[in-house]
Amino acid sequence: MATCPLHADVQSQAWYQEQIRKCDPAILALGLSQPALRALINLSIYTVDALKAVDEKSLRNGHGIGPNALKKLETLR
Repeated sequence: MATCPLHADVQSQAWYQEQIRKCDPAILALGLSQPALRALINLSIYTVDALKAVDEKSLRNGHGIGPNALKKLETLR
């Protein structure tokens, strides 16, 4: 099995962790997986307002956002 490039890239990991800490506490309280949180960062979603503004198709297509994450995110929309 191939290793995820992100796991090998400490600098990227640190950057994502820094960005995740900037997220709205309501989003962090959902207990989303790390891939789902990274997907939100990639979509520039840091706040509940930004989450509400993004269309569902874009959210659904975010790499790392699966059915469980979608269910949790829908509680804030």
